[in-house]
Amino acid sequence: MKTIASVLVLFLVCILPVAAGREKVTAPPPEKIAEAGEIAKRADLMLARKFFEDAVIEYKKALAITPGDHVMQNKMGIAFHQLQYLQLAKKQYERARKINPQYHEAWNNLGTVHYSLRKYKKAVKNYKKALSINVQSATTHHNLGAAYFAMKKYEEGFASYAEAFRLDPTILDRISTRGTIIRTAEVNQGIQNFYLAKLFVTNGQPEKALTYLLKALETGFSDYEKITKDPVFKILAKDERLTRMISQKHEPSR
Repeated sequence: MKTIASVLVLFLVCILPVAAGREKVTAPPPEKIAEAGEIAKRADLMLARKFFEDAVIEYKKALAITPGDHVMQNKMGIAFHQLQYLQLAKKQYERARKINPQYHEAWNNLGTVHYSLRKYKKAVKNYKKALSINVQSATTHHNLGAAYFAMKKYEEGFASYAEAFRLDPTILDRISTRGTIIRTAEVNQGIQNFYLAKLFVTNGQPEKALTYLLKALETGFSDYEKITKDPVFKILAKDERLTRMISQKHEPSR
């Protein structure tokens, strides 16, 4: 089973471009807008197929015609992000945010850049801003949880994951078809898997909870009393698979 808990999700949601701000923008003629749309379709296809450098080239061509398209600015940021050009990605997300300050996907994606740079406080600030615009975003709640876990604020991280799960019960099992996955390795996997087990057991999914508990033990979680004495895990405490693994972990190494 893939653990989606250790990834951050970048939004890639297609909506109509909005030109915002005080600067007056002269709209290109209809035929040029249509041309930019066709170029953008090619760029989207390249992004989906993971031809990120080619996607950047095409987005640049389209944005030369319609620079006020905040969605396209954001998408080019995602292509840069996947190439690990974090500063270039950051500039694109900032452009998208400047064009449309209410575009919560850009705030979310800025958070992922700061997370990748291990600037967790800034990541949290951007995620919270995104949620102030769209509090129903399961993806951003998920990302906020990952940032809290990286900061060792486990209870806050658990609460954010729980809210993401409430909004979208598939959030921890799927890879978003609307976005790009940024993998991370800073989080203590043992502790995170423990809290994910707690999340699943409190939502009536004991088998998934058991899977994550076993993964927690496999990845270094050793606070066995949190498992055996927490009433939440009562339904699993006597499961043979769990007790056997705990017993094995307790055995002194030879």
